[in-house]
Amino acid sequence: MYDMRRMNGKTIAWSLLSLSLASTAAFAQEKEDSTANQFSSRPIADGDVMMKRTLWRRVDLKEKQNISMFSKNNEITRYLLDAAKAGLIDAYVNDSCATKITGDELHKRILIPNQTAGLSAEEIAAGFGEPAKSDGWDTKTKSDPTKQAATADDGWGNNAKKDTKKEAATEDDGWGPPKKKSSKKGAKTEVAKEEPKVEAPKPDSSSFETQQVAATEEEYFPDQLSILEVKEDWVFDKKRSRLYNDIQTLTIVLPSDQTATGLELPVASFRWKDVERLFRSDPKKYIWYNTHNTAQNKNLADAFDLRLFYGRITKFSNANDKAFLDIYNGEKEALIKSLNYEQELMELEHGLWEY
Repeated sequence: MYDMRRMNGKTIAWSLLSLSLASTAAFAQEKEDSTANQFSSRPIADGDVMMKRTLWRRVDLKEKQNISMFSKNNEITRYLLDAAKAGLIDAYVNDSCATKITGDELHKRILIPNQTAGLSAEEIAAGFGEPAKSDGWDTKTKSDPTKQAATADDGWGNNAKKDTKKEAATEDDGWGPPKKKSSKKGAKTEVAKEEPKVEAPKPDSSSFETQQVAATEEEYFPDQLSILEVKEDWVFDKKRSRLYNDIQTLTIVLPSDQTATGLELPVASFRWKDVERLFRSDPKKYIWYNTHNTAQNKNLADAFDLRLFYGRITKFSNANDKAFLDIYNGEKEALIKSLNYEQELMELEHGLWEY
């Protein structure tokens, strides 16, 4: 009897212990890890990261290897901008993803500047380009009647003399012929009739000026935004003993041939975590076009995971936060150093396998 009670007590104790552990585990699962990477779709714990470097890659979507994600009407830039305008994903000012961009601000960033020959807004505000002021009645300037009489020609080469008094009396001043004054006393003076007001012409929607203003509201076409900047972490996970290219952000860049200054301008940045969720929400819409076999079109998220794109390294994490072009003089030398750096990373990865 004593042994039975002792066994029941142990059973109850083990039951209570298992329940407490289960509740603790459930609470731990619900608690969000604040140290996890908020940009990555598959974050790696900080304790498992043995080595990490941040890389910036310039992806030219018009290159042969990248054209599959830039096919006609399936441009990745089109999908990103449309989703940002619809509020499906958030757009940010830069790849730090600290400041969001509203829909109106994004619209202003992709507007085509007015390239037609004309005056700027500041010049128009200063008064340049305004038409000459007139009274609207095409009034002619008054001339000296004595000089007109002296130079009048009768058609036979003779200067015909004119009565200057009659000409001065009958000269039109632009407001109609003058009224004859009545010599009778007590005569009623005639009241001049008011001239009808001339309404200003309404602006024609088909006029050149209206079309010119409307043209300034046009946005760049998606196929004109042909550069992506991919920011990723080059991470070696010591727990799984393998290297990961953990994409952080995507940035749409306006090419230099589309700007008046000849410089590449960033349009908007997006968190890869949000972008991947967008791509996987509709696998048949967001496709990576397979030119050789359209039956094997892939989702854009899978294309990034499989590294089916090429992007040259333009920058790596350094103390001065400089790109290759800033560190080395000339584009040719910067290109060579970029390719050498990528080879060094490959050799470093092979060395880590022996660690």
